[in-house]
Amino acid sequence: MRREVLVKLGLEDIPPVRVPEGLVRSLKEFYFSSKRFLVLWGPAGTYKTTGVKKLLYAIAERKLSKKGKVDEYDCKFVRFADLMNIWQEDEEVLHKTKILAVDDLIFSGCSDAFWLKFFGLIDYRYTKECKTIITTNHDVRVFLEGEVSLRQRISSRLCDENLSMLVLSASTYRTPHQKGGFSW
Repeated sequence: MRREVLVKLGLEDIPPVRVPEGLVRSLKEFYFSSKRFLVLWGPAGTYKTTGVKKLLYAIAERKLSKKGKVDEYDCKFVRFADLMNIWQEDEEVLHKTKILAVDDLIFSGCSDAFWLKFFGLIDYRYTKECKTIITTNHDVRVFLEGEVSLRQRISSRLCDENLSMLVLSASTYRTPHQKGGFSW
């Protein structure tokens, strides 16, 4: 796949590591299910980002081989920290892409205006038949408690048992005795 296509999809830098089989199974199960959200959570170094990028790369390759082209409306990987820039450049792609991955969701340090915009994105994708993958270090279920806030409303969409999968990514590449992973 050409470098400029990979950059446009957010898939230009995928580490050449093997993703643990359990995580690969969860990603594939989500992709072939009717679920709309997959939240991969766990500590840093547990293959969340790499696993998602490898899944999206495989989807893009398959789309390219079948249709002869692939674009951002097929799949898109974005870092949470880059969302504001992407909203300014092309907000429609965030809403309309068939499978959107948002990497490294954090629940602090953002303005109320940002959370309102992010809730709008999650709420839109909650009501449409498009898939969203979120990676985070946080167990989003903890944000369901307490007073009503935009973070709580976002978490309620991401934790909907009918439309979501929550997967703890626990195998770490920082552990020397880590078993081998799965090759895409």
